[in-house]
Amino acid sequence: MTRRFGTLRRLPSGRWQASYTGPDRRRHSAPSTFDDRADAELWLARVRRRIELDGWQPPEDRRQQAAVPTVGEYVRTVIDRRATRSRRPLRPSTVDLYRRLVRLTMGALEHVRLDSLTPAMVADWYDGLPVDAPTQRGNAYELLRSALGDAVEDGLIAANPAHLRGAGKPARARQVEALTVDEMVAYLDAADPRYRPMLALAGWCGLRSGEVRALRRRDLDLERGEVHIRQSVTKTYRDGRRQWIIGPPKTAAGRRTVAVPPAIIPMLEQWVRGRLGAPDDLLFPAAGGEPMDDSALRAAHKRAAGAIGRGSLTVHDLRRTAATLAAEGGATTAELMRLLGHTTVGVAMLYQVPEHARDRARAEALSRRIEQAGG
Repeated sequence: MTRRFGTLRRLPSGRWQASYTGPDRRRHSAPSTFDDRADAELWLARVRRRIELDGWQPPEDRRQQAAVPTVGEYVRTVIDRRATRSRRPLRPSTVDLYRRLVRLTMGALEHVRLDSLTPAMVADWYDGLPVDAPTQRGNAYELLRSALGDAVEDGLIAANPAHLRGAGKPARARQVEALTVDEMVAYLDAADPRYRPMLALAGWCGLRSGEVRALRRRDLDLERGEVHIRQSVTKTYRDGRRQWIIGPPKTAAGRRTVAVPPAIIPMLEQWVRGRLGAPDDLLFPAAGGEPMDDSALRAAHKRAAGAIGRGSLTVHDLRRTAATLAAEGGATTAELMRLLGHTTVGVAMLYQVPEHARDRARAEALSRRIEQAGG
């Protein structure tokens, strides 16, 4: 059975064999056969992705480069490889996150030889991770599972021993929230004027904290009533010292232009008039012109949220507020994706927060239309 990339063949045993022609024009086969076709297709897809990112090497070469490493050593190797690949390398903040996950969670698997790792050992390790940190737990498992997938491609192990159902998608630790229009107005009234324009752009326009803090003066076009999201700011640490990195959004969809509600333009005009600066200067800088730390914005948000009795609200919930209000206003799925800078429908939908009161209002509005139609 021939495919656009690679070849699949079902063996008399019922298992599937996968092979492909590499950039070296040689035919390479998977190190083992697969129980079902889907697993074989996934293996081919991962190989193709590695070729596209210029991270491919002949399996024979990889096997000869080193002895079988430990799990900890190999996961760190994968992180370094992905951070230095020529196409779409990992962002520095993601590299920091992954390295921290290895340091904090690898624990019992750190010194296990890669080819000695079993599904039972993975399950025991996962069960031992703190259940009160579900996000960290899920991220650690996904990092391990992904790295072990690379190990299969490298020919270091025959199959991926990390296949716990649902482990990489933990249940939410908290119920996400969104504000109504009236609550959002009250929230901004309670906010420190120093941070009010930033919080307004997050809540009304759906900007992420890193996007708001990376805005430059030229990104805010008040004549057209638009804000241009061209970059995001992240914080990394090297040798114990903080470093700021301002770079493009993670995806092409993250680079976008969002309409600003006319009602908040006077507030933004007042902010711009009160501060001199060049077009490329940060719009909301900290002292010395550096980017504002996310902790400062979170603290200002926490005070405002507490003042209106919504102490559990997070800065990221302001983004969900923008999505929910846009959906209530009739925004299409495509418009929501554009507003939030998302590339998939599923993620955009997650940012809408359903509430019983809103659903009741929807049902009552529908009922009025039914009655008007004579139904």
